[in-house]
Amino acid sequence: MPRRLGPRCGGACRPLPRRPIERGSTMITSSDTSQPELRAEEPFRVADSIVDAPGNRLLCGGREMKLEPKVMQVLVHLALNRGRVVSRDELERAVWTGMVVGYDAITNAIIKLRRAFGDDPRSPHVIETISKHGYRLVADVGPAAAGEPALASPQSPTRAGLRRLLRPRMAVLAVAVLVLAVAGGYVLLGPHKPGRTLPAAGVRPSIAVLPFDSMSADPAREYFANGLTEDLITDLSKIPGLLVVARNSVFAYKDSDAPPEHIGRELGVGFLLRGSVRREDQQLRLNVRLIDARDGHAIWAERYDRGLTDIFRIQDELTARIVSALELELAPQEQQRLAAGESASVAAYDELLRGLDRYGRRSFQDNELAKAHFRRAIELDPDYARAYAALALAWTRDAVDGWAPAAQGAMARAEALAAQAVRLDPRVPQIYFVRAQLAVYRGDHAEAIRETQHAIAVAPGYADAHAQLAWVLHFAGRPALGLQAMEQATRLNPRLPSIYRLVRGALHYSQGNHAAAIADLEQAVMMNPSFQMLRLWLAAAYAAAGRIDDAQWQAAEAMALNPGFTLDHVRRVYPIRDPDYRERLLADLRKAGLE
Repeated sequence: MPRRLGPRCGGACRPLPRRPIERGSTMITSSDTSQPELRAEEPFRVADSIVDAPGNRLLCGGREMKLEPKVMQVLVHLALNRGRVVSRDELERAVWTGMVVGYDAITNAIIKLRRAFGDDPRSPHVIETISKHGYRLVADVGPAAAGEPALASPQSPTRAGLRRLLRPRMAVLAVAVLVLAVAGGYVLLGPHKPGRTLPAAGVRPSIAVLPFDSMSADPAREYFANGLTEDLITDLSKIPGLLVVARNSVFAYKDSDAPPEHIGRELGVGFLLRGSVRREDQQLRLNVRLIDARDGHAIWAERYDRGLTDIFRIQDELTARIVSALELELAPQEQQRLAAGESASVAAYDELLRGLDRYGRRSFQDNELAKAHFRRAIELDPDYARAYAALALAWTRDAVDGWAPAAQGAMARAEALAAQAVRLDPRVPQIYFVRAQLAVYRGDHAEAIRETQHAIAVAPGYADAHAQLAWVLHFAGRPALGLQAMEQATRLNPRLPSIYRLVRGALHYSQGNHAAAIADLEQAVMMNPSFQMLRLWLAAAYAAAGRIDDAQWQAAEAMALNPGFTLDHVRRVYPIRDPDYRERLLADLRKAGLE
């Protein structure tokens, strides 16, 4: 049987009574007299690091770092509750009060804290993960003692800090001088004016749609702003010749105050679309700006004050405006497709967005809630193709992850829903994504490849379709081509989500490149510790590399996520075409202790 590892504090960590953080005074207090009182407006200590909560700064190992506000709030809440297991639900209520957030929001915050502290999730000295329960801060916490290193004032950076600030600027200046010397006559861009230089001929224009800020009075309507962002990404990804960064990568910049030039460099794009949305009852206000990421200047800005029923018309207008601003040439059929737009009941659209928000959390309970929203959308609008496609995808997830008692029944439901969706509107790329998943899991690899390529033909910038093509090629026994497809997926989605790392890790594992597989899969598990398939492939890769203890630990974590899992599920559901590869995977999982 796989080995289970218990909590590492050996019972020495005593939970502290939970007390609220006073938002006005930022005071952290505890009624436990053995724990010194903490005041968040003053520096306090976590392990050997000094925390400046109001400044969102951390001094760790002589290195000063900035933390995002939400990440700092997670740290403060864990510090307040040092030694006690804090559930994900509690963190969500405390830090994202009244907001609906994706599953990865908390996970990513914990990853960033661990990276800042240099913490190892397997042997934690600061934050411990308690499987299926939450997180516990196990480090010592207390006020910063007199004589400890202090953080420099934000207004008075240290000399070393100034060097760090100036180094990238000097590098940019050096590159600019070199370009001027070589190109002679190159003109640096100033403030925007008509005729601003666009990418040179032959250079593919690129854009990132950053998460829209929700300005609604009700924080629970965050899902609407997120859904609008995703829809614009989908609409733009259908335009040939335009590179559009995928959802996962842009949502990493939610609530970020990084300058446009920095974001543009990190994502490798020339343009950014930023905006905010306020939805009150049946009224909608959107403020949108198209920004040149090279210098941060706005190319154009627009405000829309419309009724909620105009939401699809606004999306069409925005897409057309971007196409015009970037001077993209569209074929007649592409112009017709953009002009056709989408028509659906606004109430059904709202249910679809609520369902997609739940689906993105990747848990059984959230998948059930997502299906309920998708069914409600279909009830409100029986001709809504996207709702049928989304419901089909949710049923497919049930079967693939083993959540449905009868996988074949779940697949059959998904097949029927996808067939109805394509009859209603064949322009929806997600339909072919679902049909490809269904084809590969019934063992028809050639059909799965055709369906995925159809999805890419409908939306060339559909990053997930490129990643799925790589996944299908992996199961079909063509890993070299699969890695090529992953290169395109990662160009469109440079901040790799856990599922991309799973695909690439499995491709490396299938080729016998266990070190590369482990590198990808370890990162993926850190990003999404509740994704069972990740832990299974990592356990197999560890076993193949001779790291049996690590393999057994991962197998134990996988079993904790789904106690009813057996290797028979791998035989029945994982559509591996090559029997030798399937037996190699099963043998490695047996080495990890699975049966």
